[in-house]
Amino acid sequence: MAHQERRCDWAQKLCYGMGHVYNDLCAAMWFSYTLFYLQIVLQMEAKTAGTLIMTGQIVDSLATPIVGWAVDRTGARRAWHLAGTLAASVGFSLIYCLKPTTLSTSVLIGYGFVIGLFQIGWAVTQISHLSIIPEIATTHKYTSDLTAIRYTATVCCSIAVYLITLFVLKNGNDVNDIGPGDFYKFKEIALIITLMGLFSSLLFYCGTFSKEERNKEYESIPASESEDSSGLVANEDVTHFLKSSIIYKVSLMYMASRLFTTLTLIYIPLYLDEKGAGSEDTGDGIRRTIASVPLVCFVASFLTSIILKFRIRRCGDKVVYLSGIILALIGSVWIKMGFLFRSGSQLYVIASLIGVSGSATMVSSLCLTAEFVKVNGYGGASVYSTVTFTDKLITGGVVLLVQNLQCTPKDLCPHFYEDVLSYVCAIVTLIGLASLATLHCRSN
Repeated sequence: MAHQERRCDWAQKLCYGMGHVYNDLCAAMWFSYTLFYLQIVLQMEAKTAGTLIMTGQIVDSLATPIVGWAVDRTGARRAWHLAGTLAASVGFSLIYCLKPTTLSTSVLIGYGFVIGLFQIGWAVTQISHLSIIPEIATTHKYTSDLTAIRYTATVCCSIAVYLITLFVLKNGNDVNDIGPGDFYKFKEIALIITLMGLFSSLLFYCGTFSKEERNKEYESIPASESEDSSGLVANEDVTHFLKSSIIYKVSLMYMASRLFTTLTLIYIPLYLDEKGAGSEDTGDGIRRTIASVPLVCFVASFLTSIILKFRIRRCGDKVVYLSGIILALIGSVWIKMGFLFRSGSQLYVIASLIGVSGSATMVSSLCLTAEFVKVNGYGGASVYSTVTFTDKLITGGVVLLVQNLQCTPKDLCPHFYEDVLSYVCAIVTLIGLASLATLHCRSN
């Protein structure tokens, strides 16, 4: 009987991990290729494409707290997840399936509406999916398992998008150039991603427990197994989670993790191009490096997320987060010391450090958030929406600021992207470290 229950638990954990696969596939495509697609394939001006991307981020951040309130208000988490998935699938597909003949103002407004629909659906799916963790998790280990599986799926989706894009685009007419003629290639990629995502969502709906079954399972857990062990209990006189300082510290930890990962994802290829332009390694060598370094990053993240699933119990979330911060700082300092192009192997070591640190900090910060929800009894969707709102707002602002600080012409700042990956990323990790250091100070 116990063996059968464990098998059911594992089935539910795996099906839960499928619930965010479509979001992860779309996010990988959105951050990696959408700006490129708008500028190179649709021939939009750089400012216009950047404005559309930023519009999507703003809509996402503004929708997040509203979605959190609505999900907690109704309690219909799976219904909200379904609605978000349908909205995201329509919006995402239209982004890559619409081929305007002209780029008039009305066409751009239409694109903005489609992007807004996609981002709202993405936010609804993300918050409803995260809010299910405290509802079905019976122990802290169960929470850690769900979070690790969720992040493992995220990394696998990033790798999948990379491979799908590589396979589809390599069959183009001109292997050395991409342009408007590749519209149907990107359309094909988007449709493949949509089909994979919808199938994964179907597994999620079929394999997760109903609300009544989850509540019944949760009530059967002894109180000793649900006690807080991370110092996340708010004072008894705190009636709303926004009045607790803990939520802001955890939000900063999550924001630091996401911002570090996003900055490295965006700027490592640009950094390699910046260094490659003045090095002897040109042509095919640089193209292989730009393709292989992100892949090493993703593989390192994937392996780390699996290891975290089997971590020793004494290795708590704070220890994991601290370890990830230390590795991130080492990577940032290493880049600035300029060792990368003296040895090709060192380049991949740093990519591995970045992948491991991103996985460790992301999983541990989400575990701390889930534990905060469970031990204090707050609405999971509202808490998660607050945590992710901080990430989306600040990440968009930082990327926009970095872009505006770029020199014109670029030759005036030959080490611009090196400085971004060293100084900016180091500052971000120090913010996460400071938040972790003050987490034990539970004045509220």
